[in-house]
This record gives sequence, structure tokens and C-alpha cells, in this order.
Amino acid sequence: MNNFTTNNYEMKREIINFCRKISDRCNKPESKFIMDMIYGISKSKDILLSSIAEALDENTKKAYIIDRLSDNLANDLSSSIDENYCDLAMNALGENPVFLIDDSDIIKPLGEKFEDLGIVRDGSSRNKSYEKGYHHTEIVGLTQNMRQPISVFSKIHSSTQKDYVSANTITFEGIDKVVDLLNARNQKGIFVNDRGYDNNAIFNHYLEKKQYFVIRLKENRKVYCNHKWHKITTIRDSHKGKIKMNLLFQGEEKECFVSVIKVQITAQKKWINLVLVYGLGETPMILASNIPIKSKDDVIKIARCYLARWRIEKYFKFKKQEYNFENFRVRTLNSINNLNKMLTYAIGLIALLSEKIGKREFVNKIIKESKSLKDKVYLWFYQLARGIYNILSKVKCGIREWQNIRKVKQYDGQLSLL
Repeated sequence: MNNFTTNNYEMKREIINFCRKISDRCNKPESKFIMDMIYGISKSKDILLSSIAEALDENTKKAYIIDRLSDNLANDLSSSIDENYCDLAMNALGENPVFLIDDSDIIKPLGEKFEDLGIVRDGSSRNKSYEKGYHHTEIVGLTQNMRQPISVFSKIHSSTQKDYVSANTITFEGIDKVVDLLNARNQKGIFVNDRGYDNNAIFNHYLEKKQYFVIRLKENRKVYCNHKWHKITTIRDSHKGKIKMNLLFQGEEKECFVSVIKVQITAQKKWINLVLVYGLGETPMILASNIPIKSKDDVIKIARCYLARWRIEKYFKFKKQEYNFENFRVRTLNSINNLNKMLTYAIGLIALLSEKIGKREFVNKIIKESKSLKDKVYLWFYQLARGIYNILSKVKCGIREWQNIRKVKQYDGQLSLL
């Protein structure tokens, strides 16, 4: 029993300390709201306001708690919250951080009252059908030691919004935010994109911002080499891998071969490196990068940067599976994005804890409490989230006593003239 009590106390303290760091410079009501949301999401493993309200264990009518949380979500949050969170996230990335960019979808097929509900392609359906929903753009960085994804930009948007331009505009907004964070630290990042981002606008944006990139190319692109333009497939099929290497692909260590060719692309006619990876699939993988190549290790680095991209796909899956993210009930787009921020911060705490696996005893206890079947995994989020949930499920009271709420004395007597 004492061990349960100690774990409960330490888990609460971990969450509260994290909340205090990101809500520094906020007023007390907003700071309390941040604590309520992150603690409630962590304890309930859900983003429904009713589940969060229940997890808070307050001596208040549940409907009143839901109304309070809903009202706060509808407001604009202080910019300092996201700034403080991004500082913590960037500290965990180390030098020359790798950022993964991808889009996902949020499907609300039965939704009627959600603001600016658009039509999106359901990526999880077999026939890739179109349903009512929202677009979701995310940028995650990989932590320095455990290579776990931690979000630095997350936005839910819809093509039906007023003054909406394009998905590229949202992507540029995220890239610019990350570049500003890097410039503040005199750092340069590596941005990794899938084939959906193979367009000249993306290339031009990276080149203008003077950032490194690794982008997988589509097969219909043309490149310039040997004094003329060639189809990318012609270049791919006329070469064989020269550099032998082992790469982690879809959870398995595989042997493959890599070739590097200097080419020009139509975007600004810049010379870049074309990296061809043979042996991972039926057709060779074609990567474009402006990372300088001086040795074999630089080639391996480019290939590994791209293959780390599966972690952002696992990140999306984790949000939807473990926290039931597509089941939100708040209706305005501002509330939806604020709820997404609260979940992003809660998962950010998990990513920061993952950096201490094997180094801090309490984090190892969280892993043990998850009762996982596997001792070693590549994404620690599931074990940590379930471990936190199992520890907090034994808690019999909320976090109200940690929040320094001013208590007003109840007047229990009559006015006396004596």
C-alpha cells in the first residue's frame, strides 16, 4: 500500500511540475485549467470532457466541471503556454534535430454541428473513401536519446474555413515556427517529408529558409544530370546500390544498398543529392536531400532520417487509439484546436519521461506498472501512457490541493451591532 501511495504522489508531482513549467507567466485560472486538462487526460486516457471531469474527483457537480472546461477551451490561450512547452521540447532534441512532417485526417462521419466541417479522405479505410472531417498537420521532433516523437506544431484545419488558402499554407506556418525556434538557438534542423510533399513550393520554402531536408520523390518527377533532363525512373533503373548498409525498416533490420547522384531539380535549379535505396521494397526508394555528403556516414544518415518517418505515423495512431482523439465533442474549431493542444502537451510529457528510461527509477516503475508483454520496444508511448493510467487509477482524490486555490470563508452568523 505504501508503494502505491508513493507512486501516486510521485506521478501527481511529475504532472504538476510539468504543468507549472508550461503555464509560467499565466494567470491563476488559466494555470489551473492547464493542470486540470493535462491531469484529467493522463488519468482518464481520454479527451472527452465528461471523462476528464470524472478524473478530477472534485466535490462539484459534474455538469459544472464540464461547463468550466468547455468555457476555457473556447477562449484564446496565452501564447506563453506554447512558448514554454516548445522550449522544453527543443531542449530534449539536442543538436541538429530531425523533424518529421505529415498530414492526417480526423473523421466525423455523423457530425452535423461541428464548425467548418469539411470533406477529407479517410486514410484508414480500405477503399480510401471521402468522409466528413478535418485535416490535421503535425510536426514532431525526435528526442536526442530515445528517438521518440515530440510535437512542436499541431493544427487542425478545414478547407471550408473562411480565408482558407491551402494545406501548403498550414505546412509553411509550421515550418516557419520550427525555423524560428531553431534560429533562437543558432541551430539548423533536418526536415523529413513523404512523397505527398514533393512539390516545388516545399523545396523553395526550405531553400529560402536555408534548412536541410530529406524528401521522398514521386516517380513522375524529372531531374537534370549529364547535361540533360531525365525521368527519375530512368535514373533509378540505370543504377545499382554501391554502398552496403543495414537499416531498420518496419521494425526489422534489413540489408540494403545505396547510390548517390548529384542532380538538379526544377525548384530554383539547385544541385541536390539524389539518394537511391535498393532492397527495402519492390521498387527502390528515391530521396532528395541538400544535406552535404562528405562520407559514407552522411549517406547512411540521410537514409535513416527518412526511415524514421514511420514514427510520426505511429504518433497519429497513438493519439487516436490511446486517447480516442477522433471522438471529441467540442464543436468550434478554436475549441477543437485547444483540446488538441492539451493532448499534445500530455503526450509531450510522456515523450520527456521516455528520455529518462533506464536513468530514473520512477520512470522504470511507470513502465513496470504498464504490465507490458514486451521488454524492448521502439515507441515507448503505449507503455508509459498505460503505466500512468494504472498508477493514477489508484488515486482516491484529485489535484485540487496542489493548486493553491484561495478559500473564501463562509459567513455563518448574523450581522451584530454589538
